[in-house]
Amino acid sequence: MDEINVMSWQRDLGMFAYNAIDVGLNASHVLYRCQVRLKPQHITSPRILLQLNARHRCTVWVNGVNLSGHETFREQKLLPGGFQALKDALKTPGAAHGPDRWSGTYTYDVTDFMRISHIPNSSAVSSNTDGQGDEDEEGALNEIIVIVESYGLGVQSDGFNDARVPRGLIAAYWHGFNLIGEDHDDSEIHDHSHDRRTEQLRTRWEICGVDATKLSNPYNSSGFPDEATSSGWSAAVEYPLVQDTWSTRAKINVDHGVHWLRWKLLPSSNTAPLYLRISGKATVYVWANGCILKKHKAGSSEPSLVLLRGGAFGEASSESAATADSIVVMMYGWADHADISAVDGRVISVDLSLANMRLA
Repeated sequence: MDEINVMSWQRDLGMFAYNAIDVGLNASHVLYRCQVRLKPQHITSPRILLQLNARHRCTVWVNGVNLSGHETFREQKLLPGGFQALKDALKTPGAAHGPDRWSGTYTYDVTDFMRISHIPNSSAVSSNTDGQGDEDEEGALNEIIVIVESYGLGVQSDGFNDARVPRGLIAAYWHGFNLIGEDHDDSEIHDHSHDRRTEQLRTRWEICGVDATKLSNPYNSSGFPDEATSSGWSAAVEYPLVQDTWSTRAKINVDHGVHWLRWKLLPSSNTAPLYLRISGKATVYVWANGCILKKHKAGSSEPSLVLLRGGAFGEASSESAATADSIVVMMYGWADHADISAVDGRVISVDLSLANMRLA
């Protein structure tokens, strides 16, 4: 999660959350960060709750702990058309065929994961040399990271035009603490219509992502600003990336944020199509030579097959079997899908394998 904090964040001025469309950050994922300092006198309830409305699928971390997330999307089971299909669309949050505007709110109990400062005595503060006393004076810092993935729906028929429906984190509300009375700069608060919930505006929500309006191909980005970085990679000795017959089980620690894996696919004389097979309860994106090929959805019960060489991709790609191809895989998941008994933390197993095959 440390890499996320060095990205370029935009400060949210006076709004509870940003609509990703309005700021151009609608390339698959958009990232949100909230930082709030808490003291004992701020607490107003035994439980601290965070209420989020996101579209379409969000993943939440509180102080580095993965709290899973929720999805605002559901495919309609009825055939399109008819009054019954309309009624079903109206009452189904996140409907694939029909309105998907304000449904999708979920409340997270974050009490056990929030930090609250202690009130030190004067002698403790004066003798403190590691900065803990300063933090107690200012309040313990809490950091919440929310990653929202947009499925890219944009129905534009007369009755169900949702091309301008908000994407990303639509609304975010805190319950259980009150920051009224704290010193702050009111000039930063532009949304005066929400004065009755002023305490919400004392929390700092920021947004980060990829500006799709500046991309030559806005559909070829995951939304993570560091997706094309060439630094920060380390040798993954646990992944013996060999050639056409290779398989491994990647261990994705859900509390460590987003995981990246890359390798060079060396030339091969085998002319059969080469596929990457993916299975596991994690969200997985795959690139080949900088081009997004496929996404494996976390809830998929069936493995995903990604064509890396041969077939239409091999013919259209500038690379060929005579040159090495650059493969990049991005993975992250929810705590609900993790193995909590694993000795190396809460992990999700993602099986990756290469195989030459000709599909019927």
